[in-house]
Amino acid sequence: MEFNEIKTGTSKELPSKIVVYGVPKIGKSRFAAQFPDAFFINVEDGLQYLGKEVRSTPALHSFDEVLGWLKHIYDNDVFKAGRLVIDSLDWVESLAKDKVEKEHGAPLSDRAHKAYAYGAGQAMVDDLVIKVFRGLDAIYKKKAIPSLLIAHSVIKTIDLPTKDPYSKYELKMSKATAAKATEWADLVLFADYSFAVTKDGKTSEPRPVFLAGGSAAYTGGGRMLLNKEIPLSYDHLIKEITR
Repeated sequence: MEFNEIKTGTSKELPSKIVVYGVPKIGKSRFAAQFPDAFFINVEDGLQYLGKEVRSTPALHSFDEVLGWLKHIYDNDVFKAGRLVIDSLDWVESLAKDKVEKEHGAPLSDRAHKAYAYGAGQAMVDDLVIKVFRGLDAIYKKKAIPSLLIAHSVIKTIDLPTKDPYSKYELKMSKATAAKATEWADLVLFADYSFAVTKDGKTSEPRPVFLAGGSAAYTGGGRMLLNKEIPLSYDHLIKEITR
């Protein structure tokens, strides 16, 4: 075994694992379509109005179809793409839930069902979603195709023992899969509207932005130092990371 010292820590490359989540209809999919040669894993079936033609799977209606496409991309030596886009991750979680409920013949809300006792039902769903992360990691390791995961946001109340309750934007998924997504990603971006309020109480035209700094109001940030607010566009994100 050799012990060779290396130097690292100054990369200016776009991260290979990005999670983008935010308020509805702000342009998350349009942003993803700006990536060179993006390929969409189309779960939400909302790509008709991007303003440009993109590569995509057909609309996928089952969790097995999602995993099937990831396996196809991994196995197919001629498949290439600039970035894989999961649109959207919370819809993938819904398909995983559908799969568990179909296999056990009962809704996840049926607490009397033996298979779901002590949170086991949600744990099955979480385990299925984790297979998506593993599939994306395997594809990147074999083919160097990075990933972008899109998700919706939800406002949740945070009640900590040492603070008053407050509201926070979080990924619209189970606690376990949301935590896994933020842990997995090199960069988490929260998409929201920014506007200024003048002294006379008027507001400026809202601008779609990414919020990347840490905040009690949302989860955001990455392994690199970024400005707290970035215009919601691929070009602006590239400039921010490579500056």
